[in-house]
Amino acid sequence: MPMKKRLRILLGCLAAAVLLPILVIAADVAWFLTQAVQPPEPSQVTIAPGTGFIRIANDLEERRIIRRSSYFVALARYKEVQGRVHAGDYRFEHPARPAEVLRRLVEGDVVRYAFTVPEGLTLWDIGARMEREGFGRAEVFLGLARDVDLLSQLGIEGPSLEGYLFPETYLLERGDAERRLINAMVREFRRRALPEWRQAAADLGLDLHQWVTLASIVQAEAGSEAEMPVIAAVFHNRLRLGMRLQADPTVIYGVDDYQGRITRSHLRDPHPYNTYVIAGLPPGPIANPGAAALKATAFPSADDYLYFVSRGDGSHVFSRTLEEHNRAVRRYILTPRNSSP
Repeated sequence: MPMKKRLRILLGCLAAAVLLPILVIAADVAWFLTQAVQPPEPSQVTIAPGTGFIRIANDLEERRIIRRSSYFVALARYKEVQGRVHAGDYRFEHPARPAEVLRRLVEGDVVRYAFTVPEGLTLWDIGARMEREGFGRAEVFLGLARDVDLLSQLGIEGPSLEGYLFPETYLLERGDAERRLINAMVREFRRRALPEWRQAAADLGLDLHQWVTLASIVQAEAGSEAEMPVIAAVFHNRLRLGMRLQADPTVIYGVDDYQGRITRSHLRDPHPYNTYVIAGLPPGPIANPGAAALKATAFPSADDYLYFVSRGDGSHVFSRTLEEHNRAVRRYILTPRNSSP
């Protein structure tokens, strides 16, 4: 066989030996990229903050959400997104190509959970509930709620966000959601504190901070939404006459060691929130009021009551004079056993 022919055969064999693996790999890569993978069962993958991408890819392969972790890593490097994965919980249950899985990780298409904040909770209450349900740390939440720079960014004029975190159900990611929750709650407050309510409060002589402060007291005192306008009227009447508000919840707010019962020493404690001691409104809200309390404070009833006392069942007895009030106190507080009609 001529030398040239043998050389061509040899070169052909070498080329085949080199190209065949490349073609096989190329076909494998193409198959990897184009074929959607159906997880064998619905699967939830949790990516903790700071988790390396190779570990993420290996976990996805083990759960049979992708077929080749090495190819998945290469895809992320090619797109230059391997360091941009969003931490959180991901739910995989439908067929998806690797590029779609990667897109979800980068965009943070995480599972979100309902987090409910009832009306009347304080900053401490919200932080504790958030930590208890796994959405973040109370310490971080409280630090942000008092952060001067954040308060300025959010346009809050006060020492904290107390009063401006609107009670509602929010959808949150698990872990490190403190700032996202705060932003959502303040945004919801802005949306729900209607301009006409603000104007009505202003017509009553209250600026925004004073309105929210008084609404937080109404929220804390009221046993039902139906009574809120009447309770608001009592406080407006007392403010107009220069009487102290004498609201028990304001006393409690300023007590560090409150054990569930107000004592005489608590009532005499001259802390700035004690409306038995100070005149007018306390320096800020004592809780986070809901829409009903905000509206009632802006639109109080036309009643001329100056006092109220709890019946012990969530409702109150309202009085116009101190004599009437003292009779109600004797009936429902001092001798509660005889309070039934």
